[in-house]
Amino acid sequence: MPEINLVNFFEFYKGTPEQKEGVQLLQSAMDDKLLRDASPWVQQYRKQPENPGGICTPDLMHRLTGHAANTFDDVFCNDCNRLFRETGFDKHLDAMQMLMANMMHETCNFVYMKEIASGVAYNNRSDLGNGPTDGPVYKGAGVLQLTGRYNYQKLAEGVNDPAVMEGCDYVADTYPFTSAKIWIKENGLLDVCLRQGFEACCIKINGGYNGYEDRVTKYNVCKKEMA
Repeated sequence: MPEINLVNFFEFYKGTPEQKEGVQLLQSAMDDKLLRDASPWVQQYRKQPENPGGICTPDLMHRLTGHAANTFDDVFCNDCNRLFRETGFDKHLDAMQMLMANMMHETCNFVYMKEIASGVAYNNRSDLGNGPTDGPVYKGAGVLQLTGRYNYQKLAEGVNDPAVMEGCDYVADTYPFTSAKIWIKENGLLDVCLRQGFEACCIKINGGYNGYEDRVTKYNVCKKEMA
């Protein structure tokens, strides 16, 4: 196995003189065929990112939360649309409104996308697949607080992205919504919403009535703005 993964390596590229010299050394060691416009990696690199479309936009998020639209980037909005699409919620407006209201409550309107606690309490939690130092790495992340090495591994396999195992920060930044997909599907949340309604959706997510009044308030906002 190589010691360096270039995808992760170039995340730290800032264009400093030292880094530029390092890239020039890399280029000088590469085969000329790899440095042509027709090279597959060049073509792939230059592709524009796919915009899957969907109900979630920066403007909608502004109207739902009151936060400035420019604080919601494409990664965030596209991942929200991806979650709705891949769980079937995108075909049921009322169910989308129920889920969105609960995600807003769980994150204080998407302010807290990572668990505030240190995560040390999760160390050695065998039910989460955690070892003695895994708690802080795999503490809650995303809209429904994906937690534990076991659940992170399931996400990594589900989205075919080994970098998920880097932990909480990566998941919160890259898969803020998709991190909840497996739980939503395994717990039949869409069916709960469609057959039993909003109260049952809240109980399924929370396990009780914690914050129920705020969830209702946010649900009413979602019904108004997600039309």
